[in-house]
Amino acid sequence: MRPTLRLPLHRGTTAHVCSLYPFSVQASLGHRGTYIGIDLLAGNGAFYWDPFDSYAQGHITNPNAWVLGEPGNGKSALIKTLLWRQAAVYGTGPNGRWFAVVDPKGEYSLLAERLDLTVIRLSPGGSVRINPLAPGPAADHEPASKQTIRQAEMCTALVATVLERSLSPIEDAATFAAVEQLRQAPMRSEPTLVDVARLLTDPTTDMASRLRRTSEEVAVDASAVAYALDKLLTRSLRGMFDGPSTVPLRWDGPGLVLDLSGVPVDSDALPLVMVAAAGWLQQLMACPGPQRMQVLDEAWALLANRHTAAYLQSACKLGRTYGVANLCVAHRASDLAAQADDGTSTAKIAAGLLADAATTIILRQAPDQLRAAATHFGLTEPEVRVVGQLARGRALWHIGGRSALVQHLLAPSEVDLSDTDARMHGRSEAA
Repeated sequence: MRPTLRLPLHRGTTAHVCSLYPFSVQASLGHRGTYIGIDLLAGNGAFYWDPFDSYAQGHITNPNAWVLGEPGNGKSALIKTLLWRQAAVYGTGPNGRWFAVVDPKGEYSLLAERLDLTVIRLSPGGSVRINPLAPGPAADHEPASKQTIRQAEMCTALVATVLERSLSPIEDAATFAAVEQLRQAPMRSEPTLVDVARLLTDPTTDMASRLRRTSEEVAVDASAVAYALDKLLTRSLRGMFDGPSTVPLRWDGPGLVLDLSGVPVDSDALPLVMVAAAGWLQQLMACPGPQRMQVLDEAWALLANRHTAAYLQSACKLGRTYGVANLCVAHRASDLAAQADDGTSTAKIAAGLLADAATTIILRQAPDQLRAAATHFGLTEPEVRVVGQLARGRALWHIGGRSALVQHLLAPSEVDLSDTDARMHGRSEAA
């Protein structure tokens, strides 16, 4: 008779017995998209991600993402290698992916060189200009009324930021009327912000009639708007947006980098420059074309007031409509909330932008930032503890209702591409 194995009955709590359950790791999100690294919560399996593929598979409801991380923890390396690998997987140009990077610190020049992205360096008094009122390629694919509304909203955001207040109804109406008048009038050259300021100072009879006032009354009512635009064009935005574009808007090539390193990151001009630059880029985003990735680095600058925040909100809400994935990059959640007082419309917009993003990527946060991250991104207590102890290159990913703890891996050829400490080591980025 063969002996039988008899084991004593063992009882244990679910906290201990669960370790015997065979399915103790979560399933991966699949192998569609761009390779990022290792998913530590899925048995150290490979982790892939792409906002458009995730949307197509139903994992997320919109293609927008927020990337947050303390300096030196691999945030820039993640973004740069993501774009670099997407170019390899999907190709670039009209039949692939098209990239637009708003780069306030001038960190993307080497990536631009390797991907052949057009680099547009904007600085006060520089030789490069872009005109946010230029017709652009969207003119052939979008109703003129919609373009007028978008450009008028951009002008309103710029002026309200300078005035540090909302425009009065008559100021808002006059600004819209000026933009509309310029778009309808036959001009030998494209309308510019200079033309808007000039028309507000000296309104036409048709413009005054539409506003049911005399030309003199409109000039008085809109004087603050005209002065604000003049201040922008002669000081904060001097030489950048005060004339026709010196660079074309087109789909040729893989994309472009707007290098804003000539504008101090901590200056009041940065939100204005980013709004005007985004207004110019929206001409491309609004027309049919390839799937587009738009990286907005230092995105906190757009949350400085309600008008610039509303502009960022509009760009994110139109992501699905335009086929654009907006990747907003910042250091910490408290930076975003700190741009506005609690309870204000600006704070509500900021909170809504964070809550609405279907994908959040959180690298290490300082201990005093953990509560803010938990509040804005709905982190659980275990996730809060993890975020405070993450190693360099490791991030907590929220993709729809799924969580992943991912170690980003760099190929040897990508190390120089993602090195933001080059100058600290006595090297130039392009070396």
